[in-house]
Amino acid sequence: MEIRDKNNKLLAMIFSPNDYKDEKHFLTEDSNEFQIAQFNLDKATEIKRHIHRDQERKINKTSEVIIVNEGSLELEIYDEELKLVTKEIVNQGQVIALFNGGHGFKTLSKSKFLEVKQGPYVEDQDKERF
Repeated sequence: MEIRDKNNKLLAMIFSPNDYKDEKHFLTEDSNEFQIAQFNLDKATEIKRHIHRDQERKINKTSEVIIVNEGSLELEIYDEELKLVTKEIVNQGQVIALFNGGHGFKTLSKSKFLEVKQGPYVEDQDKERF
């Protein structure tokens, strides 16, 4: 599920375990600052050894991925003008990718989740509360 603003700018994506396709499938465009792929591989499938070489990249925003391990969250997504676009319920096993605009969460039950984002991270420079 993609969440976009009125100008069609990608704000967020929500993925569910039953969204998986066969083999390897990239869910984001190559131009996104944060790449997300899903893998649905048969036993003994090998991903060949590889290394990601240093390369200079320009990243304008901090993207985040939230992996909900237990519980439920109410997710609020805002556009870049800080206007509410949508509220969505996100449950155990689902993954949220946040690209643009603002967001907030409220736990609807005892919840455990992982947050992954780009670094280095300096909170007082990166985060603006509203």
